[in-house]
Amino acid sequence: MNRADQKMQEYLAKHPFLQETAAVQQGVAQAIRNAVSPMEFPVQEEIKKLTQEGLPLLQNEALQEKIGGAAAESLPQALTELLAVAVPEPLAEALQTFAKWAGMQPGEKLWELIRLVITQNDEKLNVLLQAEGLQGTVVRAVIWQLVDVLVPVNLKDYEFWQKLGWTRNYCPVCGRQPIMAHLRKEKEGRARFLVCDGCHTEWPFARVGCAYCGNEDLTKMHILEPEGQSAIRLDVCDKCHAYLKTYNEEGEEGIYLQDWATLHFDLLGEEQNLIKKGSVLLESK
Repeated sequence: MNRADQKMQEYLAKHPFLQETAAVQQGVAQAIRNAVSPMEFPVQEEIKKLTQEGLPLLQNEALQEKIGGAAAESLPQALTELLAVAVPEPLAEALQTFAKWAGMQPGEKLWELIRLVITQNDEKLNVLLQAEGLQGTVVRAVIWQLVDVLVPVNLKDYEFWQKLGWTRNYCPVCGRQPIMAHLRKEKEGRARFLVCDGCHTEWPFARVGCAYCGNEDLTKMHILEPEGQSAIRLDVCDKCHAYLKTYNEEGEEGIYLQDWATLHFDLLGEEQNLIKKGSVLLESK
């Protein structure tokens, strides 16, 4: 067992209520990895040109078609792998329905479904899901897991996007809103990086301000710090009423930058009637 796995096991031992969730998440992730491998993307200079006007990579028509086609081709096998994962009964039933449906569809129909997920076109996606009797949270989660594996690791690294100068409030790879933030030590102090829940890319962002609505008025922002916890805090915007879970330390990114592993911190936001954004389980708006 490597150090990261050991730390996760220690964390789960301290938070036993997360163990079932961890088993599902890890089982699903492994099943997807069994069905698909990372794709080749353009070199760094080409990526810089493609994104310099603010267009995320997967919103580029050619790259979108490439990764969407690969996801559509892999989806039936991925769902077959997922059926072997031990999950709660409601999820198992939804996966069975999705797998049966996917196995009967032409590639064009699967590509259309994946395109709607990648472009976050929730209005048209919801119409399709309702017409086909598919569960939205399961469809979104599975497809984003596919995208996550298809995107190579080097494109998810915060240093890659730091060098390219991407500082927008949406993911440079897929265009999703962030799910979390990370404060990292830099020479001049600490810098903030945002984390995507879709492809799990991390990228730099302004140290101060709401990552969702752009509010920079510090009198309309505050911090919630869970009692007895130093690793995680909630950065709250009083203007849009959204919160952003922020990891304050370093060394346990594999734990604290996973939304599922920090779900109990969302309870604090719920108690304050705050809005959670960025999750692949939620609609984009």
